[in-house]
Amino acid sequence: MKKFVVALLLTVMVVGMVSAQGVQEDPLLANYPDKAITLIVPWGVGGASDLLMRAIANVYPKYANGQQLIIKNVNAAASVQGVVEYTGLRPDGYSLLFWATAQSIKTQMTKTPYEALDFKPIFAAVNDSPYILVHADSQFKTLKDLVDYAKANPGKLTIGNSGSGGGNHLAALQFEIAAGIKVNHIPYGGGAQSAQATLAKEVDCSMNVPAEGLTNVEAGQLRQLAVLSRDTMPTFPNTPTAKAQGVDAVNEQARGIMIHRNAPVGMAEKLEVIFKQCVEDPEFIEQLKTLKMNRQWLTGAEYEELIKTEIDLYKGIIQTNKLGDRY
Repeated sequence: MKKFVVALLLTVMVVGMVSAQGVQEDPLLANYPDKAITLIVPWGVGGASDLLMRAIANVYPKYANGQQLIIKNVNAAASVQGVVEYTGLRPDGYSLLFWATAQSIKTQMTKTPYEALDFKPIFAAVNDSPYILVHADSQFKTLKDLVDYAKANPGKLTIGNSGSGGGNHLAALQFEIAAGIKVNHIPYGGGAQSAQATLAKEVDCSMNVPAEGLTNVEAGQLRQLAVLSRDTMPTFPNTPTAKAQGVDAVNEQARGIMIHRNAPVGMAEKLEVIFKQCVEDPEFIEQLKTLKMNRQWLTGAEYEELIKTEIDLYKGIIQTNKLGDRY
C-alpha cells in the first residue's frame, strides 16, 4: 500500500510538471516581438490611414518590449500593390498589413488576386462613419430639405465623392438607395478635393470622412448635415445621424491591422493584447482627437465579422449599380 501511495504521488508530480510545461508559452512567443515589426500601409504618406498607424506606432514600443513598429507605405493601384507585396512576405509574424473598408470594397469592385479575409484580422482601432457636407449658406438646412429637393428634382442634386468606386462614393450610393432618391455623383481626386468643391459651390454637397473638410466646418464655412453612423458620434456630438433623420443608412468604415493566416500560432492573439494597450494609451487617445477620428476597439473576431458584413453590403451596392468588373 505504501509503495502504491508513493507511486501515485510521483505520478501526480510528473503530470503536474508536464501540465505546467504545457501552459507555458511557445518559445517563439516568450519574447515576441523581439525585433521590429514592419506594417505595410497600402496608402500614401500623410493620408488618414497613414496618420492613424503612425499614432499607434508612437506608443507601440511601450507595450512591445521596446520594439518598433515600422510603417512602410506602398501607395499604388488603389491599395492592391501593397496588399500583393504583403502576401509575398514570410508569414513569420514580423510583418503586418493595414486594412480599411476601402480595401474590402476594392475586392468587390474588381478581381483582385486576394480576398479580404485571406488575412487574419487582429483588431480595428477607429470607426469613421462618413458625413454629408453642405456649404454654410446652403438652402439645405436639414437632411429632410436635401432629400425632399432630390425627390422633387431627380438627378439634379450633385454630390461629390473622393473617386469613383471608393468608400465615399459607395457611401453616397448607399445613402441614395436608402433615401429613395436619384442624384448626380461627381468624382474628385480625393476626399479633400470633394470637400473643397462643396466649399466652392461646384457641387450641392459631398460625402466625406474625417478629417476631410473639418477645418472648414470649424471655420463656419461648411456644415455637416448628417453622419452615417449607428449612433451620434462622440467626435461630432452636434451632428445628427441620417437614421435619426429618417434615412436608414448606417456606414461604419473601420481601420485596423491584419496578419498572415499561417503566421505562428498565438502571435495574432499576443499582438491583439499589445494593440489594445496602444488604443487605450492616453497619448494615442489625444492624437485621435487631433485627427478627429472616432476611437473604437474591435477584437480580431469582431473585426472579422464586421468585414463580412461590409462585404455583403458593398457587394449588393456594386451589383445593383453595375460598378466595377468583378460581377
